[in-house]
Amino acid sequence: MAGDYADRLDPSQYDNDLIVALYRKDPADSFDVPERVFRRLVQVAKGYELHLLPMLGDTEPVSLSAPMIQTRLHELRFVGDRLNDPVTDLWISRLLPVVQAVAWEGPSASLTVEGE
Repeated sequence: MAGDYADRLDPSQYDNDLIVALYRKDPADSFDVPERVFRRLVQVAKGYELHLLPMLGDTEPVSLSAPMIQTRLHELRFVGDRLNDPVTDLWISRLLPVVQAVAWEGPSASLTVEGE
């Protein structure tokens, strides 16, 4: 197994993390992802020189338009397909339906991503 690093593959280790929030209009209605998990996804995306994921997760909110939301879906799937990581698998499986639901809103879709 992962030896001294096994805790990094345990989803419960991220329960008390700061969060990266995804929301449509109201931050109070956000879908929250542990910051370290989100950062892991971003770092893998950077390694593959993807376009959108590396720009997300800072403390400043980033608003995504409908085309950017579609790109986000593709990049999340791409990153997830490359990893053998139960933590990212769990969070990608939770993120995809949330992002897809916003994408179904069509050309006026908007999604904000904001870290703490």
